[in-house]
Amino acid sequence: MRRNALAAGLIAVCLWGLAPVATRAVVTHLAPLPLLLIRMAAASLVLLPWAVPVFRRLRPRSAGRLVAAGLLGLVGYNLPVTAGLRWLPAATAGLLLATEPVWVMVLGRLFLGERGGARSWLGSAAALGGVAVLAGPGAIGGGGYRALAGTGLVLAGTLAFAAYTIVLRPLSQEFGAVPATSASTVVGAVPYLAAAGTLPGAGLAHLRPVDWAALAFLALGCTAAGMLLWNVAVLAGDITRVSLLLYLEPVVSVLGAAAFLRERVTLVMIGGGLLILAGVGVASTGRARDTAGENAVEPDPAQQ
Repeated sequence: MRRNALAAGLIAVCLWGLAPVATRAVVTHLAPLPLLLIRMAAASLVLLPWAVPVFRRLRPRSAGRLVAAGLLGLVGYNLPVTAGLRWLPAATAGLLLATEPVWVMVLGRLFLGERGGARSWLGSAAALGGVAVLAGPGAIGGGGYRALAGTGLVLAGTLAFAAYTIVLRPLSQEFGAVPATSASTVVGAVPYLAAAGTLPGAGLAHLRPVDWAALAFLALGCTAAGMLLWNVAVLAGDITRVSLLLYLEPVVSVLGAAAFLRERVTLVMIGGGLLILAGVGVASTGRARDTAGENAVEPDPAQQ
């Protein structure tokens, strides 16, 4: 994996790992839908100057792919996960969200013809084991129909994110990672405008400065910078191995919760985090058996 791809991917994952911490700080004072509206609108305004040139050059085929990417990444991921978290413990949600690299590997195999190789699958299994340890023995416990519905929603969100990663990559190759990400973010934020009517009664006047700071971090750090860096990493490196960095998210979340929310870190959490790091290390250093090299151009998924 190229160093610039690794660095960009690591920064993106660290930002996303802190997203649950920032969201937890705000969601007790602001409902999920207004929160998402403010987050996506602010990120879109920041990215709009890079998105406009893409809109001017769009061909019909690329326009359809852009709309699909925007809806998958901004709506298909965020809405189900936010809704699912109402009915799931954070540990369970963290376990499910950490399956994102598996979906990327599966979809990459189906639509891009990429094979992760033995080391990638072995590292993936080890990292998943670490996530299971991190989540705890009660993470997959019962919870009735609501827990089942929440599990389905969060899994749907992880699948949507994996599809977003793959669908956007040809646009990043055509326009560049930054313009393509910016355009897809703007497009994906449009449906949230339908929730504008929720803002007057959302209690924005009662938000504390720390809440606005957390909102700014979610919009500018997690959505804008995170998405940009992630797609730079995906374009520069092998999509299967870059996606394995997502396993580090639960580690960052636990450390962030301990540092900012003063949550307790146990030896089990430390052990799970070390296992995740080991799994990512094994998988990311392995070579995919069926790729011609990291600079090979993958076939367009629309042509499969």
